[in-house]
Amino acid sequence: MAGDRWPPVYDADDLVREIKRLTERPDIANAFYEWRRDSSMTPVDDVCQGDIVRLPSDVPVILADGRPGVIDHPDVAWLVLGNTCDFERKVEDVRWTQMVPVRDLGDVADVSDTEKAALRRYTQSRVFYVPPWSGQVSKRVHAADLLRPVAVDKRVFVGEPAIAAVEARMARAAWILLNACLVRFLARDDGRYA
Repeated sequence: MAGDRWPPVYDADDLVREIKRLTERPDIANAFYEWRRDSSMTPVDDVCQGDIVRLPSDVPVILADGRPGVIDHPDVAWLVLGNTCDFERKVEDVRWTQMVPVRDLGDVADVSDTEKAALRRYTQSRVFYVPPWSGQVSKRVHAADLLRPVAVDKRVFVGEPAIAAVEARMARAAWILLNACLVRFLARDDGRYA
């Protein structure tokens, strides 16, 4: 199978159309989050797929020589990728879930208009643009790095005080967009970079 490529497991054109449809909604940027920690809404105690989480940790990796290492992640923002139902289950039954780091790409004024437009249209398959979720990050550009998933013990979200804190929860349309982008990222064939 040297030169042959498996096709994607989804209809690529349909998926691109759905992502485009969602990003063209006039309310997507303003209604991306169901609630944010600095809003008037009361945060919930549970954790859901798509939540923006604050967790003071670097990103574990396996280095070229096969040894463990870490990538400095000073921003401490993460995007939960693990299924919401995993958080509903007891820790004894499902102890682990997945997150990816949210990278600070720079000040809004310093990121090129071309790059900002590409991020906001979700045309890049390896990152997921996250609009500002609090006043602290309102002048910055952020994207979740889908190439660096991390397994996390769910117990970081429990206890007094919990180590990790949910900062924002995606609204339904944003959550659908996240899932469409995850399917595109995980199920694209080897030659597709759309």
